[in-house]
Amino acid sequence: MKETLDAAFSTINIIPTVLLVLILIYWITVIIGVFNIDSFDIDADADVDIDVDVDADVDIDTDVDVDTEVDINAGDSILWLNSALSFFNLGKIPLMLLLSFFAMSLWGISMLMNHYLNNSSIFLSLIYLIPNFFVSLFVTKFLSAPFVKVFENSGGKVQNNKSLTGKICKVTLGATHDKMGQAEIMINGSSFIINVFSTEEQFILTKGDSCLVIDYLKEKKIYLIEPYKN
Repeated sequence: MKETLDAAFSTINIIPTVLLVLILIYWITVIIGVFNIDSFDIDADADVDIDVDVDADVDIDTDVDVDTEVDINAGDSILWLNSALSFFNLGKIPLMLLLSFFAMSLWGISMLMNHYLNNSSIFLSLIYLIPNFFVSLFVTKFLSAPFVKVFENSGGKVQNNKSLTGKICKVTLGATHDKMGQAEIMINGSSFIINVFSTEEQFILTKGDSCLVIDYLKEKKIYLIEPYKN
């Protein structure tokens, strides 16, 4: 036991150990009631607002809408980021539960790697943390997988269907009929981000606009929204 503690708090393992200790302190506070399990929960959706305006006096035949192109690329980047975060179950279960699995994996692999490789170099231990980080992500995904259904069944995740039709949302990333954006919607006191298009070409939605959810395109997993005025 003493050897394990000595190794855990040695300089070559101190980073994973500190992370694990912080996680343990959090769970102790949960047990005594200071925090609850959702205290540090987040959504797996990125809220990014990119707006680039370019004015150029060029021939009409060669004019290019740079603003639209940049916004579309931004939307594609957001979809990619959302997919990556969702792949590792971020947003599907509480963040602190995921961090707990990650910290345990990072610490365990670090201890075993430095022990069996007979490493005593701080520099090498930092290098080893790079592959350890990525391996720990996949270990976390595996360990957290059984909890995804539990939290989905408990209502922790919004289902992508027509149940949101008729609800009010607020635009967080500008959208048009042809350009995808994002909007925030409140459900039972929790905030969720949905991908959206406007229902008509004349509706140009900007950040902060209040909108009404009109329909859901199941094949594209996109919601159609339009401006809402009280």
